[in-house]
Amino acid sequence: MSSAAGGPASSSGRWVSVRLQHRQVCFGDGADDEPREDLSVSYAGIVITSYEAGNKVSERWIPIGADPSEEDDEYLIEQLREALLWQAGRPPKAAGE
Repeated sequence: MSSAAGGPASSSGRWVSVRLQHRQVCFGDGADDEPREDLSVSYAGIVITSYEAGNKVSERWIPIGADPSEEDDEYLIEQLREALLWQAGRPPKAAGE
């Protein structure tokens, strides 16, 4: 569970936060290499953040496109599975178990 501020609801135990986030990359114009908003690209992605005892211990950003492939979907499912197993304190099981 998360608090209204987006952090873990409790400072004890392990928590995983999953949210949609847009990231913007700005490029320099070559003259002085200052970032310019008109030379930028925006990407949508899913951020998986892991907390332990109220402290952020990892964060993964997984880009999502307008037309994801089956491989993209499988990767996202794998990352969500790993995060939730970590939250539960259980190691992932080998395939077929």
